[in-house]
Amino acid sequence: MDYTLRITKAIQPYLFQNGFILTNLPNADLEKLEEHTVLESARRGHILFRQNAFPNGVYWLNEGMAKIYQESSTGQSHTIYIYSNKDLLGFRQFIAEEPHPVSAALLEDSTYRFIPGELFRELLNTSPFFVRNMLTALAREFSVWSNRMTSFSQFPVRKRLVLALLILHEQYRLYGTTGGAITVTRTEIAEYVGASLETVVRMLNNLKTHHLVSMSGRKIMLKDIDGLLKILEPKAEK
Repeated sequence: MDYTLRITKAIQPYLFQNGFILTNLPNADLEKLEEHTVLESARRGHILFRQNAFPNGVYWLNEGMAKIYQESSTGQSHTIYIYSNKDLLGFRQFIAEEPHPVSAALLEDSTYRFIPGELFRELLNTSPFFVRNMLTALAREFSVWSNRMTSFSQFPVRKRLVLALLILHEQYRLYGTTGGAITVTRTEIAEYVGASLETVVRMLNNLKTHHLVSMSGRKIMLKDIDGLLKILEPKAEK
């Protein structure tokens, strides 16, 4: 089996791609979206929305990477999920008319469209295709959240790190980096895995020593896909 297919099979329960919500619409709906929104660009680190803020619209990544994360009262940050090309961010809280429980920030230089609330609601009220896609996405997203919570609460840190690297590899491949090169910082990986920075750095160095990954500055490349996938197997070291 091609290694890309093997990675996809391994990470599918944890990967939520919702770009179809908008891209799989009739031309009239897509034209309305493009006519009433502006394609914007921003650099890595740009904040799309903040935790506890009330949403007044939805963000649609055109090309880029973004993370959603929660900050504790002590300032600690925990990354909940990472989005990539064509994904939609912030729609659940807008539909529910609730404040954002997370913040969203760009992980790479990106382009995106902000969909004003009135336009988003118009699509909900007039487009059965849009409503169908939204319901499908919400159901799929619930499954992904459940899988992630279960696995990340039960897996030891080493498995969580390997799983995170495989997920990020696929998302950066979709983003367009050469060979799926991962360019998040070590701190961002630690926040995603849910482990200390020191532990993640030590384990990354161990993976490098065993020629499973290579590292150059912020860039991480997966060198031995078979070896990484074996770590995820039930009989692998806990």
